[in-house]
Amino acid sequence: MVFAAVIWTLSALSETYITTVPVQFKLQADSSAFVFSNTHIEVPAQVSSTGFSILYRRIFPRKVALMISELPIKEAENPTLNSDYLLNKYKQTYSNSSEINGFVPAVISLPMTQAVQKSYSPKLAALPKFEEGYQLISPLRFSLDSVSAFGSKAILEKLDQAIFKLPAENPIRENFTLEATLLDSIANLANWDTTIVQVSGKVDRYSDVTFVLPITLIDTPENVLVSLSPRQVKIKFAAPLSSLRSIDETKLLAEAVFEKTSSGQLSVYVTGLPKTAKKLTISPPTVSYLTVE
Repeated sequence: MVFAAVIWTLSALSETYITTVPVQFKLQADSSAFVFSNTHIEVPAQVSSTGFSILYRRIFPRKVALMISELPIKEAENPTLNSDYLLNKYKQTYSNSSEINGFVPAVISLPMTQAVQKSYSPKLAALPKFEEGYQLISPLRFSLDSVSAFGSKAILEKLDQAIFKLPAENPIRENFTLEATLLDSIANLANWDTTIVQVSGKVDRYSDVTFVLPITLIDTPENVLVSLSPRQVKIKFAAPLSSLRSIDETKLLAEAVFEKTSSGQLSVYVTGLPKTAKKLTISPPTVSYLTVE
């Protein structure tokens, strides 16, 4: 029985069959125009050959190298290859290729996308933690004005910022320089020229400052008397201790721009604040007006 089965198997493998066998194509990146999700593709080849040959080719697929710069890609945003091109490339690689009739399907999608290089300004996911009463007295400074990414055009065009994360630190109370790392979710999208930047900042203790200011009315119509209620506001803001003595009260102005409103209220604005001022509150934020023509 076993001998008969062997004879039958050998006889069957000696027969000629029409079927498909895999051929592996290796994409060789000799061009920066594309990025790859996979550097290998396996394409079924239709063959007319003996069972022995078919079995061998399925266990040990033939391999063909494809240079990206040589591929006749017509649409960079949707790279594909015609099966006729693959057949010609196969025949150039293997002289005994008469058993292959062609590749299926007729058009093969390539596992790559159009590449682009873009630059992004570094941003922080969150500010560092400060000790109570301490704040930045000037904008944060980054060691680099921009970072560059090389990758898929479709992905990078959707990315707006390069966001970095600071390490967990104790609350800050003095000037600092920290190392920030690009978020993993963003770093994995492309190849970056760097994933680490230095972030520095100047810090001072803040104190609340309060002033009572008269309200100046702007754009009052001619021959119209406008009366405000109240006529002054109380402002409160936080300022660095080192700059408290330099605050010039005469430069602080509370202003309201006149315009007729259905509510009879005008918003109050404050100008002349120091650049380092934070957490401004105006009380009351609006005032009532009455006109006499």
